[in-house]
Amino acid sequence: MSKFTMKSTVFRQYFGSTFVVIGVLTAAVFAADPPPQTPQSEGPYKGIIMGPPPLTIEPPALDFGFIAPGEEKTGIFTLKNPSNVPLTIVALQPTCTCTSTTDLAGRVIAPGESIQFDASLAAAIATGPRKSTVKVIVQGYSKPLEVDVRAEVVVALRAVPPAINVLPNVPVAGRVVIESIDRKTFRILSVDNAQPSFIGFDPAKDGVKSAYLVRYDLTRFTHEAVPAWCLIQTDRVDSPVLALKIRNEKIHIVPVVRMKEYNLNLGLIPANGFKDFTFDMVDWEQPVSSVASLSELFTVELLAQERRGKDIQVRCRVTPKPYATGLVQFLLELKTGLQSQKLWAYGMVREIASIPAPSQVNTPIAPGVAPPLVAQPAK
Repeated sequence: MSKFTMKSTVFRQYFGSTFVVIGVLTAAVFAADPPPQTPQSEGPYKGIIMGPPPLTIEPPALDFGFIAPGEEKTGIFTLKNPSNVPLTIVALQPTCTCTSTTDLAGRVIAPGESIQFDASLAAAIATGPRKSTVKVIVQGYSKPLEVDVRAEVVVALRAVPPAINVLPNVPVAGRVVIESIDRKTFRILSVDNAQPSFIGFDPAKDGVKSAYLVRYDLTRFTHEAVPAWCLIQTDRVDSPVLALKIRNEKIHIVPVVRMKEYNLNLGLIPANGFKDFTFDMVDWEQPVSSVASLSELFTVELLAQERRGKDIQVRCRVTPKPYATGLVQFLLELKTGLQSQKLWAYGMVREIASIPAPSQVNTPIAPGVAPPLVAQPAK
């Protein structure tokens, strides 16, 4: 007699025949305990293994460190299949248009074999940390394998931290470190068009430095009126305007058109002239029909647009009104097909002749006239 039958007999002897069924069920449970298996989905997705594929990836992430605006860096990942079955790659899918990868669609990684792919990160115009996740999608698995590619976009200067959080009913005030990447000295001229408030530094007594601790205070704004950026003016000709992003959902740009960048640092904008700039639409068919400033301080003119593969690069010209001056931030709106997209732009409007002497030897900015542009039709 098996131990399961004995259990049934004991139950019958002491508790009556009612418990015979319980003893039998207990036997069924213990006897039917299967070996562990990889969970698979049911229904229309039957056969799909739940979870990511059994791939390993080296390195576990790519960190390019400091990179300049517009710069592109490329690294190599190695995928290895340690399992005993071949794995077919469906696609490599970056989460950001700033990242591109080798096309591995359809490639099979045999058991014990490895395959490499490139991942490139194109820096944005706006400064600050950038991170993209590359998803490795493998046939037969419900989740991708994910790996990060990251860098920090910096000009001559950077802010630590690079952004300011806005929380309900919490005063928006604090302090931030402004430092030069190359350790050259510089001066901070203004913060949001006001005299900077330094901590541990007196500009009247102390010499110029390569790093400053500065207060910011946005408590004069209501929660609804908090600006999108805290703007810092410096005497570095290669970094005249530094922007700290203010994280506030009310002023968050909603991506409608795929753009390489939704925030444009225009730098120095001549008060007695204009500033040309470009932006890129990614994997977009329809050309831009118009670009307009949503601020009364500026007019914007569409100069040219050129198709580059699946992308379109658009060149525009911004002209400040006579009453525009100092650090400015404003919205642009472009229209393409039936869609419209808003972009943030910021910079420093100033008479060219009023540029202060830099704190170190630098090549001065010359107010040259931009060469004429010829509009190029989309190919």
